[in-house]
Amino acid sequence: MKFSLLEKIFSIKNSDDKKYKICTIAGIKIKYLDRSKIKKLLAYYENCQKQFKKYDKYVPIADEKFNININTKLIAFYLPQFHTFPENELWHGRGFTEWTNVTKAMPQYTGHYQPHLPIDVGFYDLSTDKVMYRQIELAKMYGLSGFCFHYYWFSGKRLMETPIFNYLNNKDLDFPFCLCWANENWTRKWDGANNEILMEQNLKSGDWKQFADDIMPFFDDERYIKINGCPVLIIYRPGLFNQDIFLDFVKNLKTEISKKHKGLYLIMARTWDAPDKIPSDFGMDAAVEFPPHVMNNLQPKKIFEHVNKDFRGHIFDAEKYIENNNYIYSVDYPLYKSVFPNWDNTARRENTSDILEIRPTQYKKWLTGCIEWTKQHHKPEEQFVFINAWNEWAEGAHLEPDRKYGYAYLQATREALEDTADSRCVELK
Repeated sequence: MKFSLLEKIFSIKNSDDKKYKICTIAGIKIKYLDRSKIKKLLAYYENCQKQFKKYDKYVPIADEKFNININTKLIAFYLPQFHTFPENELWHGRGFTEWTNVTKAMPQYTGHYQPHLPIDVGFYDLSTDKVMYRQIELAKMYGLSGFCFHYYWFSGKRLMETPIFNYLNNKDLDFPFCLCWANENWTRKWDGANNEILMEQNLKSGDWKQFADDIMPFFDDERYIKINGCPVLIIYRPGLFNQDIFLDFVKNLKTEISKKHKGLYLIMARTWDAPDKIPSDFGMDAAVEFPPHVMNNLQPKKIFEHVNKDFRGHIFDAEKYIENNNYIYSVDYPLYKSVFPNWDNTARRENTSDILEIRPTQYKKWLTGCIEWTKQHHKPEEQFVFINAWNEWAEGAHLEPDRKYGYAYLQATREALEDTADSRCVELK
């Protein structure tokens, strides 16, 4: 056995023992004479390499545009934090953007894919709308039907609104969109919790009027996504607020919007703090899944050994969740399905991250199943499936292409749409 090779592979650290030389391989102490254990480790390593070669394939860009007419529309959540703004520079340091987190991420265990680094769109700056032309071009090429921008509004105070207003004011960006009011506390760790709050969500009586005034220009835009003629607004965590105040907010908001539009279609996200709540509890019309929140029967995934001895995060078996069809269930209210290409918030949480790795083939299966479910449970004009997300790079949830997989998740998205296309659909000329 050539231990120089092992030292190169596993970064062996030697220490003397009275009878044996001891080596530490990935945190496990093994005697040099215990060749069976070392052989098992080598076999595991070789198997990992085979699996990486088999599944982690870089997929090049498609050579033709998506040209299938479909009923089910895919809407990708879109994060507007990739630019500097005064509050973030005050809280996190001068020049901070989401890329600051993304590029400093480190692997936590053997085979862990970090950092996630972009290609094609690159490390863009959303203080201008230049990159949005390319993002729309890519989204259309792979069959997406719109973006859902996260809208950060705190009783009249907005954060990172520049990209959204750039989009609103540039009618040449010809791609449908809607808004998701990200109504949770803005915290130092971006987890919406009550620790280290930087900007608190505190809904007050009468806030509905200013909110309606602020959001109406978006609803008035011809690109805005509607269901049955009503602008769609997702509210992330309605359960965060006092229920009576929120019900009054919703009632007045709907009345105000109805003065200019057919109505307002309100969707609540199914999040960890209200998994059993139904939309009518909050005066809302429907719910949308927001994985990894409320993923039923999600099991921990066993990995061989942690590289980082301080890792205290959680690794879940998302692929088994998909294989077992755990995402298929019934509820007594209108529900919109959601998927994600991956989830790994190591860039934000470091050694306390939650990790759910999914191969492109498994992501395609999940998305395909959700499209088929949607066709069975929604009318054609109500067939929407959401994807989390277009560009959540610091949470490992991005359709935008990266250095490892290339355009693999975009290609899987396109194939899921093609495989579920209605037989009545025809190619666009």
